[in-house]
Amino acid sequence: MTFKDIPIRKKFILAFSSLLLPALLGGFLVYNYFYKVHLFQELKSEMAEVMMELDKSQKIEKEFLLYGWKEISFLENGLSEMTQSFSDKIQLVQKKLNAQAAKSIVVESQFENEIHSLNSSVSEYERTFNELRLMLLKRGFKDHGLEGEMRSYAHELQLCVSPAEKVYAFSLRRHEKDFALRKDQNYVKKLHEASNAFINFIELASIEEYPHMTESYKVETIESIEAYKNHFDRIVQAEIVIGLNQHEGLLSDLENKLASTLPKLNSLYEKINLKNEQLQRSAAIVTFVTILLLLMSVVGLVYLLRKTVSKPIIHLDNIVKKVLSGDAMAGSYLDMESKDEIGSLSRNFQLMLSNLNSNLKQIKEKNSVLENKAIQDASLNWSIKGLSKFSDLMKAQNNDIKSFSFLMIVEIVKYISANQGAFFVISEDEEALELQGCYAYERRKSTNKRIGKGEGLVGQAWLDADHIYLTEIPDSYINIRSGLGGSSPRSILVMPVKYNEKVIGMFEVASFKLFSENEISFLSELSERIGATLNALKMQIHTRNLLKNSRQLTEQLQSQEEQMRRKMDKLLESQEEVSRANKELNDSLYEVRKDFFLLNQILAKVYDGIIIINQHYEIVTVNEYVKETLHYQDKDLYGNSPELIIKKSVNKVLKGLEDNPEFLEAGLSERKSCKIMDRYGKIDDAYFVVSQITCKNEVYYSIMFNKQLNKNNVLKSV
Repeated sequence: MTFKDIPIRKKFILAFSSLLLPALLGGFLVYNYFYKVHLFQELKSEMAEVMMELDKSQKIEKEFLLYGWKEISFLENGLSEMTQSFSDKIQLVQKKLNAQAAKSIVVESQFENEIHSLNSSVSEYERTFNELRLMLLKRGFKDHGLEGEMRSYAHELQLCVSPAEKVYAFSLRRHEKDFALRKDQNYVKKLHEASNAFINFIELASIEEYPHMTESYKVETIESIEAYKNHFDRIVQAEIVIGLNQHEGLLSDLENKLASTLPKLNSLYEKINLKNEQLQRSAAIVTFVTILLLLMSVVGLVYLLRKTVSKPIIHLDNIVKKVLSGDAMAGSYLDMESKDEIGSLSRNFQLMLSNLNSNLKQIKEKNSVLENKAIQDASLNWSIKGLSKFSDLMKAQNNDIKSFSFLMIVEIVKYISANQGAFFVISEDEEALELQGCYAYERRKSTNKRIGKGEGLVGQAWLDADHIYLTEIPDSYINIRSGLGGSSPRSILVMPVKYNEKVIGMFEVASFKLFSENEISFLSELSERIGATLNALKMQIHTRNLLKNSRQLTEQLQSQEEQMRRKMDKLLESQEEVSRANKELNDSLYEVRKDFFLLNQILAKVYDGIIIINQHYEIVTVNEYVKETLHYQDKDLYGNSPELIIKKSVNKVLKGLEDNPEFLEAGLSERKSCKIMDRYGKIDDAYFVVSQITCKNEVYYSIMFNKQLNKNNVLKSV
């Protein structure tokens, strides 16, 4: 029996069976491939989350090693928010890795061993971090751990009676601080030598020369020295275990563990990504082969069935061609209502297209999320780097407002790739903004360096206390010039500089490009930090002026004393003018005392304690604060060293100021930290400055200090 003799029903059965079988097989294979693509895409996303969590834990680790281990909460119980956050991140990473290792797709792809190896590396990284955390807890900081115990012994040694003992004690502390700063073991040897010399001095000291050197005193002092040295050695051993630098000890181990973990993670991520791409290519090939087989079957059957089933087959063939040509609406033309084999084929074909489009859409969405995350991280890193750079610049440049303003506007223009900039500071009368620094700056409308409130863009931003951002600039407003000509900028940004919500300055930048939201946000945060530094600089200048006025009042007082002496000489020459001279003398004394009282009141508002010493570094006089608040008596002070009160080498500080040109010019040293001790041994933190005074051809030094800082304290502002 020939083919044409076969009933039509059987023809349809044979024809559509030959089409349906490869279609179902191809659809199953395509679905299977795209299902695996979906699983690998999920695995890839989860691995990206693992990478981000591990990166966060690394940042937490860096912050903990930088300053977190010095927090009181950590030093007291060994735990803090940073350590807990680090542990949570690592546990989350391990949980995700364990969950991935249990997936069938991972076992099937033979990634299970690599994930277990990566998990082991993460565990080693966590274990090394915990060892480092425990060692830092043991070492301690300030009043905690080994350092806290060592400091208690150091304080006992610094309270020794004789100056020679104090010199030895300060020598030990100096070597201790040098080692803490430089991590050089040569200072360990120097400290041992200094402690041995100190012990030798105690043992050889005679009671005739040092009456307090009793046997019990020597034993207690030597025990304190030995205890101090032993604690120092234990701290040194702890530092060696921790690592004297990033290439030694636990610090090096921690970096190595992380360095071995990241390549494994990146390698696994790349393998998963490569496997995903291979599956996508395989799915595309299977899809193409399936469609190709269907087309070949259709072409073969058209010749046999063109008379009986030509219309349905031609219709289906046209739809397939439309799909191949990229017609997104071609699937809607399929006969989905038909109950025969053609309808089944149409439905399967529609399902295949839907799954394909759905999977491709999910892949694009997840790739878009990862790209956006990378852009956000880059913007955040740029802002953090910029704020750190400007913080260093503000610490280094704080001499005067003009230099500070010029440096800030130059660096701002360069960092944000602008073209022009100007920095304005509120005048002392707070009536106008004064131009203090500019960079490639030229106005055509106004060349005035003073701008009133509400005047122009800068004045309006001052009035509104908010930034102004313009992208439509008049041609006559401002030009950016070069050697080849000039052009108007595309954007201008005026940003207020605030301190405590009060505008104290403004800066304006112009550029050929448009400023992004990230750049504007960065400049807004930077302006707050500049405001704090600018306010501190103003207070410093104000304090210098106060000290200058104080010196002028002192000179006037000396001049009035000389006038009083001359008047007294004239009174002795003539007995007849005694009554009149006495009255003049009383009037002069009243004015002198009034000026002296006003001078003391001015100084008392600036400083708590004042100590006057002569050129032999002996106390000449003190103010009432030292006697009343610190409880010292005259017999304890006059003729003694100021180090009785200020626990710092004053002699060394004064010798260092003799050749300091800034001190010789200004007459006032920089602020220095110190410890002050009252008559009963209570020690507090303080800051002090030194001023040189010349009276009757004799040099005196005024040591002025503040025990505590408050809002009304000028020294605090400096």
